[in-house]
Amino acid sequence: MIGLRGKRVGHAIALLMVGVLSAHAAPTILQVEIEHSGMGKSDSEFVLAHTRVKEGQDLKSSAVSRDVKILLGTGQFSSVEATVDEMADGVALTYTVEAKPRLASIPEIFGVSEFRASKVCKWLALAEGDLVDDQAVGVAVRNVLKEYRKDSFGDATAVWEFAPVDSEAGFVNLTITFTEGPVSYIGDITVQGNASISTGELRKALTRPSRLNPIRWFVRKRYEHYELGDIETDVRDFYRNRGFLDVAVSVALGKAEASKYEIATVVVDEGAQYQLDLIELKGVTVFPEPELERLISLKPGQTASLSAINATARRLQAYYGDRGYLRAACRPALTPHLEKAVVDVVFTIREGELVNVRNIIIRGNTRTRDKVIRRELQVYPGDVYNQSRVQRSERRINNLGFFETARAIPQETENADERDLVFDVTEKRTGQFMVGIGFSSVDNLIGFAELSQGNFDLLNWPSFTGGGQKLRLRAQAGSTRRDYELSLTEPWFLNRRLSLGFDVYRRERDYSDYDIKRTGASVTVGKALPGANRITFRYNIEKSVITDVSDTNTYYELDTYDFDTDTGTSYQFESEEDRVKSSLSATLTHDTRNNPFVPSRGNKLSLSYSVSGGPLGFDTDLYEVGLRTTSYLPLWFGHVINFRTRFDFIETFGNTDEVPLTDRLFLGGGRTLRGFDYRDVGPKVIREYGTDYRSRSLGGQSLFMANLEYTIPIVSSIRFAAFYDMGNVWTDSYDIDFKDLASSTGIGIRLDMPGFPIRIDRAWVVETDDNYTEEDHWVIWIGYDY
Repeated sequence: MIGLRGKRVGHAIALLMVGVLSAHAAPTILQVEIEHSGMGKSDSEFVLAHTRVKEGQDLKSSAVSRDVKILLGTGQFSSVEATVDEMADGVALTYTVEAKPRLASIPEIFGVSEFRASKVCKWLALAEGDLVDDQAVGVAVRNVLKEYRKDSFGDATAVWEFAPVDSEAGFVNLTITFTEGPVSYIGDITVQGNASISTGELRKALTRPSRLNPIRWFVRKRYEHYELGDIETDVRDFYRNRGFLDVAVSVALGKAEASKYEIATVVVDEGAQYQLDLIELKGVTVFPEPELERLISLKPGQTASLSAINATARRLQAYYGDRGYLRAACRPALTPHLEKAVVDVVFTIREGELVNVRNIIIRGNTRTRDKVIRRELQVYPGDVYNQSRVQRSERRINNLGFFETARAIPQETENADERDLVFDVTEKRTGQFMVGIGFSSVDNLIGFAELSQGNFDLLNWPSFTGGGQKLRLRAQAGSTRRDYELSLTEPWFLNRRLSLGFDVYRRERDYSDYDIKRTGASVTVGKALPGANRITFRYNIEKSVITDVSDTNTYYELDTYDFDTDTGTSYQFESEEDRVKSSLSATLTHDTRNNPFVPSRGNKLSLSYSVSGGPLGFDTDLYEVGLRTTSYLPLWFGHVINFRTRFDFIETFGNTDEVPLTDRLFLGGGRTLRGFDYRDVGPKVIREYGTDYRSRSLGGQSLFMANLEYTIPIVSSIRFAAFYDMGNVWTDSYDIDFKDLASSTGIGIRLDMPGFPIRIDRAWVVETDDNYTEEDHWVIWIGYDY
């Protein structure tokens, strides 16, 4: 490999400094100088801004070492060295920095045939102007080799070379040459020597699919060579966590005569299974020993599980870390007695020193305001250093979605019992503009454009970024619908964890029987509650208009219709219905899902209540109640069962005699009951039409729906699904008959493309709610299930 020097820390505070320190306990720094090496340009002011050692201070090797680490941590330099020269009354400190060069153009790729060069460049993620050195390129190349290994090119390698373009400006060209090698993978894996633990119990450690996994019935699992190291480690850990502390594991490769591919054999020498005997705690002076002993759940006679022992050590260390002891550590020492098959465990604690947080420094945020980061922190100046709260603060900052990385760094101060806590962040792009065309079985062809900014600031002209607000502007239009929406959300209203949102929208929908136009605006206030709960209040005002009614003849409700006399309860679709609905709703949500877009475990439950009209005024007096639940149960190898239920009820009061057509409940199609025509399940009206009858959906006031779906991952971002749907809509409020349900079953494909997920389903109707419900077997839908 030919390239630039790798990253190194040169603490050249060597013999000369040792001599100085021997003569003087703390020599004074008379001058601090910056020298530059290499061909790249660097800024002396930038270096000085990131160092804390100043002229006039006493020289401390720990402080200089800290500055070197900080400078390397900026990512701007390939190497940083600190040297000390003796002067008459003190010393001179010199930082020698070698700036990383920048790419003059995108890397030039050679030797690639399995993938397109453009795809390799995308995986490298190295663009013109990026800072590079051997370490940075090595990380980028490993990303590409990882993709090669996924395609069974386990022997793929790469070398790279830098060529200077402008040494003074620090620009280089980068050439990367790949050697792909042959396709090579392992077709089977076996175990030898596992007398105490069956191969079935080792299945997960071996990454072998379950016998119940349908994929195994059709496709043999392929193992890549790079997986063998992980398998060896996982099998060893599996044994050690069951008390086999002396286990030895190795992997041998071979090729059977009748086998087309290589076979890996995991060879296990189990050794003895140990039990716990003596359990001791040493080094405790600060806290009462019985208080820490309560954290030890291990008991003599139990199986000596290495994972349980390490978990206990982590709890003991965290106990100190959460009480301000920054450098606390706990090391478990194991003394096995082979003749008795028992092991003694001694937890030795190094208590460290108690420190407080002096200042909290935010570093690296060029666009995001400090307060946006500070309000997520769980630790404050003056607090005793609490490791758990610091880690939670890191997670909360990362979860904002504004930063590539966010990490907390405790920095020493002149006071031994104080630390400055630095949160070092690296910002990323938070704005997005998307344009596309989609298709669904309900909406047909759709074109859309969306502009969003996840770190918006309404008052920060002209960039309008950095305030942590969420802005979304979306327009979509198709053959049957036109939607326009503008939304703005402030997640910290009044500097509290209280979200405030504004929405303005216009939605036009063309149905086969009539068209509906809705224009509205809403204000939403939300508050997070303990235990993954949230309560949301929403005021909405909406004007709805029904136009272009295709048939204004008199119909009769199907439930009351007499086919012999052509009589029943009459209904007539009205044209130009013009209503204004003013409503206030409250929703309580409990959400423990592990992912809001493609969950694999957890539950979500929401209960809502809404009142329209009455004291809120305008034309429509209604109240609505809704309950929705969804549960995700992970099985094996990414298989997931998802079960959903939905209950909705709506009822009139006051001056409204019947629920308007625009507010009624409908089922069928897309995201409700697949296999049925859109909105066609539930109450209908009917009239005689020549020698036949014509029906139209009327909607109802009570709704129940349940979906059961089983998904299996096929390859990355593609899942197979099998489902069963059932439900119905009833005319009256709170009138649900579980014996009267429409149902369907089917299979589908889930394409989990970020920002543009697609669902394709083929459904078969099992039972209809009546003889006039139309079927629609294919469902194509774009979007996530929330």
